[in-house]
Amino acid sequence: LTGFEVEAVPGNSGGAPVPLDIAKAEADYTQEGHDVRSLIDGREGPGWAVQAFEEKQRVRRSAYFTLAGAAALEEGARLRVRLLHQSQWPEANVGRFRLSVTSLETPVREPEVPDKIRGLLAMAPDERDEKQTRELDAYWRSVAPDFLSLRDELERVRKEREELDGRIARTLVMQRSEKERETRMLMRGNFLDKGEPVLPGVPAVFHSLPEKRNPDRQDLARWLVDERNPLTARVTINRMWERYFGIGLVETGEDFGTQGEKPSHPRLLDWLADEFMRQGWRMKTMHKLIVMSAAYRQSSAPPPDLVERDPYNRLLARGPRVRLEAEMLRDQALAVSGLLSDKLGGPSVMPPQPEGLWQVVYSGDDWKVSEGEDRYRRGLYTFWRRTNPHPMLTTFDAPSREFCVVQRNRSNTPLQALVLLNDPVFVEAAQALARRMVVEAGSDPAARATHGFRLGLAREPSGAEVERLVELHRQGMEHYAGRAEDAARMAPSELEELPEGMEAGELAAWTVVANVLLNLDELITKP
Repeated sequence: LTGFEVEAVPGNSGGAPVPLDIAKAEADYTQEGHDVRSLIDGREGPGWAVQAFEEKQRVRRSAYFTLAGAAALEEGARLRVRLLHQSQWPEANVGRFRLSVTSLETPVREPEVPDKIRGLLAMAPDERDEKQTRELDAYWRSVAPDFLSLRDELERVRKEREELDGRIARTLVMQRSEKERETRMLMRGNFLDKGEPVLPGVPAVFHSLPEKRNPDRQDLARWLVDERNPLTARVTINRMWERYFGIGLVETGEDFGTQGEKPSHPRLLDWLADEFMRQGWRMKTMHKLIVMSAAYRQSSAPPPDLVERDPYNRLLARGPRVRLEAEMLRDQALAVSGLLSDKLGGPSVMPPQPEGLWQVVYSGDDWKVSEGEDRYRRGLYTFWRRTNPHPMLTTFDAPSREFCVVQRNRSNTPLQALVLLNDPVFVEAAQALARRMVVEAGSDPAARATHGFRLGLAREPSGAEVERLVELHRQGMEHYAGRAEDAARMAPSELEELPEGMEAGELAAWTVVANVLLNLDELITKP
């Protein structure tokens, strides 16, 4: 534009048009050197331009012109607007335009409503279906002034989520290609000698895949959990049973084929697999079913003659008795002591381990012991290097993860007892448990011993068990009476301030009691 003029055309009087003065001109965008104010200052110039040629598409721009003073218009008068285009660039003219008039002192640009929403607004309300009504409602919530504060809060939360996502490492697991890959037979295994093309399929002895030209991974996943394929449910249930009883209904949980062992209770395995599918593949439902069964709730202390007849409990004539796995042992000690962190997710942590084990020459990596809450996170968050796994976990038969292990071995070695007695994690757990016994159970030694017993073993101790623990505490008091430095190391004040009115020697004696509780066979073994 090179000029903008407005005049009032009288209505009934039939007089001559009256030019109206324009006091102010503004625009939402102005190209450099083409100010919109040049349209009203009466001087020749390049006019107003919006650089639309660089956008290579239609661009919507707005200019606002304010009349000088309160323009008196006769009743019935009309406004005549003249747009001037006297430019040396004839191709840079205005495209489609719209003129609007308002009495507002500060004009507001008309909202840009999408064409689809305009179409919905043009429809009668009773003509819109449910989907169209939802779309219209969603758009209204996105522009309505009443929801401005909620939109700002939503935007803030979205930015926080984006920042959090940026700190989480992501790995591409699967990417689906639009182009189907062709697979051919390789004649005598020679990749240069390709034969006829082949398509995905399953052995004919099983139920078939869906009827389609080239089944994909999703089809295979659905085929695996199809009710006509009981193998998936049987394997899953067998592994679940093995976690509770120490041995599966099929002993060779990694091999259900002809080379594996036959199930000890085939009808029970079939029923559990069928129930698993019938319950909608709900793992929690099956866990509850197994632990509430009469077989699981039996005593694990059978008569000697039963042990001779069925040493591996294949007939399920007694309850299971198996040592907890490595990660569970560590987590249980921390949980009983009150140190266990319940934080979920995040990077791996480095709990204490002996010095000098982690020497990686080629990368220079170092084992930096985690501090604060991260020091007491669950065992599954422990940083794992296959060539040098954490010694506490491997001592209790955790695999190196160099290859897949379906069934862990369970050993019983003197080194395991030494770890439970001396490993920093278990010593710190004993120190924290001792403080719980002192702070939460009052001043009576028997009450403190009983409280610690309950925390660890989840049952009431017998009178003889309480007496032995109280006697152990008395012996500890005598031992630390003249050994202040040893007492300070066993009950360090750096961990937490000593309970009011208690000396380090007494707390150290209770730490010895707590250490014994954490080493009881009943605590590390599932009864």
